[in-house]
Amino acid sequence: MRHITIRAALCALAITGCLIPATFAAEPAAVSATQTASEDSQPVDMTSALLRGLESTLPTVEQKVQQGDYAQAESRLRERQAQEAAYKEAQAKQAAQQKAAEEAAKKAAAKAAAEEAARKAKEPPSVSQRTASGLYQGTAAVNYDLDGSYTEQAYTSKKDDENALRVTYARIAITNSTISKTGGNSTSLQDTIDSGLNAAFLGTGNSGTDISTTKISSSAPNAIGAFSYGKSTFVRLTDSSVTTSGTGSAGVEVAGGGKLSAINTQVSTSGTNAPAINTGTNGGIITVEGGSYATTGADSPVIRAAGSVTSSKSSMTSAKAEAVRVIGTNAVILSQTAVDSTGAPYGVLMTSTSKEALSAGNAEFTMSGGSLTSHSGDGIVVTNTKATIHLTNNATITPKDGSNLLTVTANDGKRGWGYAGSNGGEADVFFDNTTLSGNISVDQYSRMNLILQNNSTFTGTINLTDNAAVTAKASEIRASANTSTDSDEDTPSIPDVITRNRAEVVVGAGSTWNLTADAHISSLMCMGTINYNGHQIVLADGTVMTGAEETTAGTEN
Repeated sequence: MRHITIRAALCALAITGCLIPATFAAEPAAVSATQTASEDSQPVDMTSALLRGLESTLPTVEQKVQQGDYAQAESRLRERQAQEAAYKEAQAKQAAQQKAAEEAAKKAAAKAAAEEAARKAKEPPSVSQRTASGLYQGTAAVNYDLDGSYTEQAYTSKKDDENALRVTYARIAITNSTISKTGGNSTSLQDTIDSGLNAAFLGTGNSGTDISTTKISSSAPNAIGAFSYGKSTFVRLTDSSVTTSGTGSAGVEVAGGGKLSAINTQVSTSGTNAPAINTGTNGGIITVEGGSYATTGADSPVIRAAGSVTSSKSSMTSAKAEAVRVIGTNAVILSQTAVDSTGAPYGVLMTSTSKEALSAGNAEFTMSGGSLTSHSGDGIVVTNTKATIHLTNNATITPKDGSNLLTVTANDGKRGWGYAGSNGGEADVFFDNTTLSGNISVDQYSRMNLILQNNSTFTGTINLTDNAAVTAKASEIRASANTSTDSDEDTPSIPDVITRNRAEVVVGAGSTWNLTADAHISSLMCMGTINYNGHQIVLADGTVMTGAEETTAGTEN
């Protein structure tokens, strides 16, 4: 018993940090009773005594153990063992919980992936930053690609190449909201007009968007107000407004075959080269009904049509450009629309940038009722294109005093409208149930065919004119080409001078031509009435008609 107790004491001392020499591994040898009594009578440092290996301390150690002096060390040992056991149990519990959480997360992720895959299977993918044809459309602050309706929202953007709102592959209704482009330029001017890059609003990717009682604004450069891109994309603006102030920022625009309609909507632009209504590359269709359309910037017609534009009962005002520009083989149809132009030498310009425009087809301009007022020049000018012009149902055209009702002419080529001397115009003109006054001029590089029908009245004169300025420019161009030191590969091909020099007039039954001055034309067919008023008509073959001869039913060449 004594030996067991001593060993327990030694263990306790080991736990408390005392170093026990190897000599205490076996029981120490016996000592005399005299030594024991002598040493027991003095206070003993138990640790020092044990380290010295004094057997006389063993009874004391046993006594100390029995008295509980080392119970605290034993208690700490048991406490530590209990803590270790609890820690291991907590670790095991935590590991089990973490494993369960990981399993739950895996199941949730798998479920979300399955749901997303199912959604994508039902809906077309969102449009990328480029169209299928590779045009760049940039990013969008907000992009809707699922059907929905939104009201009282505010969409904004001030970053480069970013739309404030874009709709792709969805049917969306927007009401009582604002869409604004307050900053950010376009990195590609071509993509701006071709695909809607940097526009405040862009409809694309076969989408359909109805926007009503909403304000669209753009104060950034090259940031169009509302844009519709793609053959199956449609945008409708109703009782809304579009305002832009940046250079190159048209009001509303379509391209790539997109469609846009505006009903009782106000559109205004103040930047340079910023039409209120514009059709870009590969055209499209814009239809407006009611509302007002105004531009105040230089080179900013109200309508720039490289596609089809139709207006009904609208008001259009251009402060520093022609009101209407028809480009290439495209059409503008105005019905009961008031058009006012200031700042350009024509109210309506019909032209083309093609070098071979006359073989490309016809541009069309129709006015049914309504009015066209040109404060700075001619009413309509046709150059470097074939044109068909219909003026019907009492449409009126008022050119500047001293200017022409209609001019068909070549040009100097400075604006890219063909080559001087070969870029004349060709126009088939119909006065249909309407009364018009003014003069018509056709230069030697051009041709016009005028038909008065359905009780129309034309008061004015028609003249084949000598365009000396274009003749001089044509000679200059050809002289420069002939003396060029460039190789044949680098020298541009200069078309031959083309002299058309024809003005043909048909006065239909029930219609009237009232002369206000002598007329010089190439041919005349009259089945109606010509009032000479003391003037004469001189034909290309030298025939002079004064009204003394029968002209109510005959043809002269």
